[in-house]
Amino acid sequence: MFYLEIILAWGAATLLLVIGTYNIFKKLRTAANSVLAALSLLTSVLAGMIGTNLLDPGIIPAGLMHRIILALLLLAATLFMSFFFIYPYPKKNRPVLALAASLPGYVLSAIIIATDTVLSRSADDPAASALGEGYPVYLAVITGYLIVSILVIVIKSGRNENRAQKNDLVYLIISLGILFSSFLAVSLYLPYFHGFNHLSTLGILITYPFALAILNYAAIDIQTKDLRVFFATAFYWVILLTLLCVPVTLVLKFNTGEYLQEPVPPLGIALIVFLYLFLVFKYLSPRIEKLPTRGHRSKVARVDELFSEQLSPEAREGKSWEDLLMALVDGLVKKFDISHAHFYLYNSRDKKLAVIHNSVNAVPDTEMAMNSPLVEALGRNPVILYKPAVYWGAEFSEHRDDILDYLERNRIEVILPFLDRERQIIGLLALGSLRNNMIYSKSLISVLELYRIQLQQHLANSLMLEQVRATQVIEHDQMVVSAVKKKIIPQKISQTARCRVSSFYINNSTYGGDYFDSILLGEDRIVLFISDSSYSGVDSAIISLELYTVLHTPTKVLDTPDRILGTMNWVLSTSRFSSKHATAYCAIVSSNGDLSYSGAAFNPMMVYSPAGDTFTSCDAGGVPVGADRASKYAAKTMRLVPGTIGILYSDGLVSAMNDRGDVYGFTRVKEIIRSGKGKSPSDLAHLVFDDYTAFIAGRKQINDVSVIIFKYQ
Repeated sequence: MFYLEIILAWGAATLLLVIGTYNIFKKLRTAANSVLAALSLLTSVLAGMIGTNLLDPGIIPAGLMHRIILALLLLAATLFMSFFFIYPYPKKNRPVLALAASLPGYVLSAIIIATDTVLSRSADDPAASALGEGYPVYLAVITGYLIVSILVIVIKSGRNENRAQKNDLVYLIISLGILFSSFLAVSLYLPYFHGFNHLSTLGILITYPFALAILNYAAIDIQTKDLRVFFATAFYWVILLTLLCVPVTLVLKFNTGEYLQEPVPPLGIALIVFLYLFLVFKYLSPRIEKLPTRGHRSKVARVDELFSEQLSPEAREGKSWEDLLMALVDGLVKKFDISHAHFYLYNSRDKKLAVIHNSVNAVPDTEMAMNSPLVEALGRNPVILYKPAVYWGAEFSEHRDDILDYLERNRIEVILPFLDRERQIIGLLALGSLRNNMIYSKSLISVLELYRIQLQQHLANSLMLEQVRATQVIEHDQMVVSAVKKKIIPQKISQTARCRVSSFYINNSTYGGDYFDSILLGEDRIVLFISDSSYSGVDSAIISLELYTVLHTPTKVLDTPDRILGTMNWVLSTSRFSSKHATAYCAIVSSNGDLSYSGAAFNPMMVYSPAGDTFTSCDAGGVPVGADRASKYAAKTMRLVPGTIGILYSDGLVSAMNDRGDVYGFTRVKEIIRSGKGKSPSDLAHLVFDDYTAFIAGRKQINDVSVIIFKYQ
């Protein structure tokens, strides 16, 4: 028990220190994060003092140590109360609100601690109580603060309009109620009323870290984090550890002469344990791991099934894209048991959004102006809108009443916006409530995000091709490809403060080929993407257009290279426009020097390190996107040092040939980068371009040349 307490004390101190530090430096910090940081650091000090006292009980007198622990527990309970006064409201940088709301609690805590310190008897006084004379006051006040904390969450849960968020608050009430009750019973009440203090330290070291770990997850992002998934995952780990540890412990414990006439030899025990652990990891663990996400995976499968059914060659034969759009909307309503839905499509002639399809009955608002409050709000933040967000979202404050009036009048719960290649709204899918009084859970919202990505590329591509046909550009494949290239190839590459990027593109092929791009993820991360469709004509243009649509879809889901390529693979493999595939490569560079990358059978990115004067080939493997729906992509990472130079390039660069039959290759590029390591990416791009053009000496090439050069500084 002694060693267990020491391990728990220092483990808890480390965990709480990490939680406190994270909430201090969290980029999108709210007032709740600030209070949680103070609470975590305070309890980290508490756990550290307990651990120090266990190692050397004489370092602090017992009476003084007891009063310090009680004072820290009282302050922690006060901070718990402060946290719940402002959670889950996403107010930024205003922890003073929580401190002011619980000011009476701090004053009372300060009075209790000061009075107890002044009036406490000497620890050597035989008449002094083992728990201290002020213990009942501490006991009552700590209990009161924790009860108030739970009551505050109960009240907020009852008033919260967001039913998905209300579910999270219910999980908090149940979990914290169990943890707080356990802490009070084991660490405070049993020692006071029954003199049972053998588990008091364990009660503190187990319940408080668990409570703060739960609050940390809940405070990361109240809009996206799902506590049901958190507890399901935690339950999975508890079951797995139980299956791993308990049987093995029992085997070792009972394999003695006391229980068996002939104990199993050590080699036999080792074999039994090995076989048991192998079977658990091989067969039981994967099945148990799937249980927490079974519901989410079922929803994703329904979306996948919907697009497979409606976009199959048999289903789309003879249908226009408008018919398929209506089928996809009605299919969503049916598969997720939604009461009704209607789709607004942008009418370029009237400059309005007009309803083109209703799943059930007509709606009051059949048109919506582009300058209406709802459309303008979605234009500023084009993500899925869930009705409860309107109540507290700052972006809706100016026209909150007008937006809520529209949602109530049309009985709308969720709106999915769809954008074109220029990030302008071209359609809105308005969904009613779920039948049987079910809620739009966070899991369901994330699945609707996948539905939105797929339907958006279908809609955007259909409208663009309609526009292309209207302007008669499709009369010739070359004109189509040229028009698409002009629209999607960036004129200016994105930059971050610590990652400077340059590029050049040579359009050698009028039939298709390369597409490269870059987007920013926040202010400190940049996505670099390059692909080659390797087909001619419209197929190449459509593939590049679909890749562009996925890359420029504003969503929090696409935040790693493997997820980006995985989503592109899903979109291409289920596309109704083309059955082709493309090689691709995606990399994300962060301002802190982290580089993550993933490949889809594309040329590996080359990274030059000036410190060692070495080139590293970042080969990520992978199969072309769109080749196999079941393909998975792996993300690899590396750390960049200032001065590191990276280059992504298409086959058109290294396969270029001059009149003598010589191939350009990559060796020449290496020498340019090595000799110009002190230059900017723009200068290096010019040097590579000049060397390439001098090498081919005017010879006609058939492959596009795309080059992206970045430098981490």
